Amino acid sequence: MAITKKARNVAIVAIALGASIALAACSTTTTTSPSSSSAASSGLGAKNVAKGTPIVFGVLNLESGPVTFPEIRQAEEAAVSYVNEYKGGIGGHPIKIVSCATDGSPATSARCANQILDQKPVAILGAGDTGAPGAIPIYQSAGLAYLGGIPFTPVEQNYANAVIFSSISTADNAAASVYAAKTLGAKSAAVIYTSDTQGTASAEGAIIPTMKNAGITKVTPIAIAPTASDVSAAVATAVGASPDVIYVDAPAACPNILNSLKQLGNTAKIVGIDPCTSPAAIKGANGGAEGLYFASPVEDPMAGTADTKVYLAALKKYAPATIALDSLAAIGFQSVIDVQAKLAKFTTADLTKDKILAAFRAGTDNVNFMGHPYTCDGKQLAGASAVCNSYQQIRQIKGGVPVVAQKTFVTPGKYYVPPTN
Repeated sequence: MAITKKARNVAIVAIALGASIALAACSTTTTTSPSSSSAASSGLGAKNVAKGTPIVFGVLNLESGPVTFPEIRQAEEAAVSYVNEYKGGIGGHPIKIVSCATDGSPATSARCANQILDQKPVAILGAGDTGAPGAIPIYQSAGLAYLGGIPFTPVEQNYANAVIFSSISTADNAAASVYAAKTLGAKSAAVIYTSDTQGTASAEGAIIPTMKNAGITKVTPIAIAPTASDVSAAVATAVGASPDVIYVDAPAACPNILNSLKQLGNTAKIVGIDPCTSPAAIKGANGGAEGLYFASPVEDPMAGTADTKVYLAALKKYAPATIALDSLAAIGFQSVIDVQAKLAKFTTADLTKDKILAAFRAGTDNVNFMGHPYTCDGKQLAGASAVCNSYQQIRQIKGGVPVVAQKTFVTPGKYYVPPTN
């Protein structure tokens, strides 16, 4: 596939959570289908073009400040163009995204949410917004469902009117922690993590306690600043603890940490997070990423499945050539596909909060694009009632690229216990 080689050389956006205060202007994204060659649309199937008045969905996505996730919105827009041109939209009507760029501040997200409401959306399409605690109360007051996206905070994870198809920052870290204990056989671990709010929550709320619950008896926590450039002391501490596993949960510092581990002659197995596996991170690690295990709730884009072929073909046709093919982009695309699939036969009169949520909460093991089937019964991830799927695929870096380490999706199950505070 022509996109494969190019896509693997796209640098994946590093996931580090922080915010600068800068209100970004809202923008309306139209979803009319651009022209393209038949080769570009290969694999997308027969056309079924949506017509008529658009159905509006609101999107808030972190795109201002030192760390941004534009690939989520880009993938969602590509998915919308695909379902409008090939899947008939919703009830024959095209989907239209109205987006607002946030900066991680709850105050900014609240302003964006209010601006989105002016566009009369039928629901909110989840994206990646660490300021979501400022927006969710506004959605609740407006009676809007929240569908899909990346649930970075407990507020989205427990919003009564939300259904979320994949878990990142909780289930992925917890599943990888269980894998380290149960499959890799680790009894001791060192965890290097960033000392910001998100890094601390991931390490102290998910990774470390799940490791201990799964049988790792000794865990050495090592916090570093989110902007740390010199990680040598942290890495030396980790190696000096002689652990069976070193867990790297420091997105921006991944290349330096992995390179330093190699330089110090580390022999422990390495587990990390998705940003540690980007082409840029792997290259920057100078061989230090080799063997690293990580968890993702979606299939590898290069897996060659029916879903991933559609994903790559749609991105090639509709998305920017520089889009980062990380898990976040895949979840953005997944969100649109899952929403359209459930609501495809809805009339505009059916698009109420209650009917929308009922559609997703019906049945079990619903088809989840590029992911494990989802069941929206509030019981799939402890402490996260809106999350409908906690399963993850374990992959490993071999020969400088990610490969599947375990074909079946795994879940943290009983070993993850949510924090009580």
